[in-house]
Amino acid sequence: MTIIPELITPKTKTAAIIPDENIISEIITPEMVIPGMINSDPKILMVTPLYRAQRGNSITVERLKKGLQPKGFSIDVVSLEDSVPDFAAGAAVDPAWLGFLQNAVREKRYALMHGFHGFYFGKVLEAVPEIAALPLLLTTTGTDLHYYLSGDGERVIRNTFKAVKKIVLFNEAFRARIRNSYPELSSKLVTIPQGIDLPEGKIKGREDLGWSEDDLVFFLPSGFRVVKNLDLAINALMKIQPDFPQVRLLIVGAAIDPDYTRAIEKRLRQLPWVRWLGEIPHAEMKGIIALADIVLNTSYSEGQPQGALEAMSLGKPAILSAVPGNLNLMTSGVEGFYVSNEEELMAAARTLISNQQLREKMGRAAQKLVESEFSLKKELTSYAKLYDELLHSY
Repeated sequence: MTIIPELITPKTKTAAIIPDENIISEIITPEMVIPGMINSDPKILMVTPLYRAQRGNSITVERLKKGLQPKGFSIDVVSLEDSVPDFAAGAAVDPAWLGFLQNAVREKRYALMHGFHGFYFGKVLEAVPEIAALPLLLTTTGTDLHYYLSGDGERVIRNTFKAVKKIVLFNEAFRARIRNSYPELSSKLVTIPQGIDLPEGKIKGREDLGWSEDDLVFFLPSGFRVVKNLDLAINALMKIQPDFPQVRLLIVGAAIDPDYTRAIEKRLRQLPWVRWLGEIPHAEMKGIIALADIVLNTSYSEGQPQGALEAMSLGKPAILSAVPGNLNLMTSGVEGFYVSNEEELMAAARTLISNQQLREKMGRAAQKLVESEFSLKKELTSYAKLYDELLHSY
């Protein structure tokens, strides 16, 4: 029987069925991947910091893998899930994970390697420099550009940029930033906006949350991290809620930063009009988004606000913080509003609460924007072209 190793992780001891079949179907450990098990067709290995956890990286990797395999590409995924904290602290790479990649290169299992996140893929390159013999593709994901382009992080990312054949960025602003800082990389830069792919899920009712159809629901898809700045949304809506008692805030996202999560949870206990549902499987997000009227993103910085775009694809107008990654995503006053502070968010919220016709108009414009600019078909076609180029040119 041929086993295709769809996900390789360092610390898994046995092949196991994963309850959430929408994410992965099985885990194969490095020790189980041996010569003769791999299909003879050229294979691609995706290297991602996260895959099991519900994060932007994992959703992007799963979306691309699922969409590109039917186009004839044989793809495996290796996750650094258990090694990410060690990387951040500068500790050694898990030997099983390290050994798998070393063996994979030595046995020529893969014809192309696709890394996600410039810093963490750079640490992989440092740990396994042999992979530079392969054509390498890097997709930058946001935090690598915002938080690692200084100090030692800048050295790691600069070396990563030099090693890879192509660098994918989500928007032209990021491309211009890299081009201006590293003009010698201009020929490597490719802009591919993320595509939106929302699985059909069970539509929930507001009564499940104890809310009514007359309530006005703001939706905030966000993990609990300082950079996500949930306080901006909570503070602004808290100040207008007495004037608009129908206002509700629905938060969906994982508890990532323990200290920040505790602080936000303490606040939410005093706000009965706010509900936090925790981390929701991506397969169920469409049903959650359907409960909302307006989507929020209040981050200090973004790669590309996938949760906001998903809501916009379902006709929800957006209120986004005016920060890199959000800016140039839409036109303020057409698909929603950009805001820079609490007062501007309050004003935008008041406008949309008070004008249902405007909400619906902006929602239709948001949906049209996502369909034209953030098409899954366009994203997959662009990556397929890149894969073909890299597989046949190097």
